Amino acid sequence: MELGIFKNFWDGQPNHLPFLNLISYAEEPKEFNLKLSISKLESILENSSEESIIESIKLLLEYEDWRLHLVASMALLNLKQTTRKNITSYFWQRINKGSWISPQILVTLSFSDTEFKEKSKKILSESVKIDYSVLSEIEHHVSRGGTPKSIAEKKIIASLDYLLNDIINDSSDNDAGGSICKGWKENLDKLIKQNIFKLEQF
Repeated sequence: MELGIFKNFWDGQPNHLPFLNLISYAEEPKEFNLKLSISKLESILENSSEESIIESIKLLLEYEDWRLHLVASMALLNLKQTTRKNITSYFWQRINKGSWISPQILVTLSFSDTEFKEKSKKILSESVKIDYSVLSEIEHHVSRGGTPKSIAEKKIIASLDYLLNDIINDSSDNDAGGSICKGWKENLDKLIKQNIFKLEQF
C-alpha cells in the first residue's frame, strides 16, 4: 500500500483511531493517543513540500479504507487555504465513492471548501448516489464498516442536514449521521479553542 509522506504515521500503532472521535481521556494508552497523533501528523506536514502533501492526500483518498480518509481529513484541516483549494475536490469525489467516515469528511469540507454551502444544498435538493467500487464481503466490512450503499447515502444527507440546517434526524437507516457529525464538529471546535489542534498551519 503506497501512502506517500504518511507511510510512517502508523509506526505499528493505530494512530488514526484517536481522530475518529477527537476525544482525550485519562486512561488512554501512552503508545497512541490524540495529542500524539496530532503531533505525528503535524511533524509529517511540517517536513514535507506542498506538492508531496497534496499527492499523498490524494493517495490516501484513492483507497476505500476509512482509516486513511480520516488521516487525510485531519491533514486537510492543517493546511492553509491556498493549498486546500487545490485538493477539496478529491474529498468530494471520495464522498461520491463512499466512506464510512462521511460525516467527518463533510465537517472537514465545511471548514475547508469556500463553496461548501452551495455544493451541499445541491446534494440535499438532488440527493446523492454513491458509486461503490467492487470489494469482497470481508474487504467491504473492513474498509466501509459493512455499510450498505443506501444507508451510506442517507448518512451523507443526515450529515448535511445537520451542518446546513442544524437538524438531527437519527435513524438506523442513516447510521446516525447527524449525531456523528455534530459530535465530531463540537469536539474539533473544542480542540481548536484549547489550542490543541491548529487550523491552517502548513
